[in-house]
Amino acid sequence: MTVPTDLARRVWLVAGALALGLAAVCGLVRGPADAAGVLVGSGLALANFGGLTWAADRALGGGRVRASALWVGASGLRLGLLGCLTGVLVTQTGVGVAGLVLSLTLVPVAVVLAGLRAARTA
Repeated sequence: MTVPTDLARRVWLVAGALALGLAAVCGLVRGPADAAGVLVGSGLALANFGGLTWAADRALGGGRVRASALWVGASGLRLGLLGCLTGVLVTQTGVGVAGLVLSLTLVPVAVVLAGLRAARTA
């Protein structure tokens, strides 16, 4: 069995590698705006994943009432901030929306790949 921080570290590495590969492909196929969209979107997705792991670590360490309140509060703030940042970046910087949306799928894929690898070695 893996420690949650070890699994999170693997997810970060796999998602980062997938993001760089996807940015290169999007840069060649769709242009630099979508490559920038992939980099921005994967940065946002990884920041969201970091916030999720932080909130989960804090929730598991606290009491029952404190944990649920912290979890709900941190999740609401994290998702609200993610939505605002995505809106500002799309409207103000000119990043490619297709690349940005495509990159938001990288963290779930990385979670599955890292989880399958951990299950295979366990």
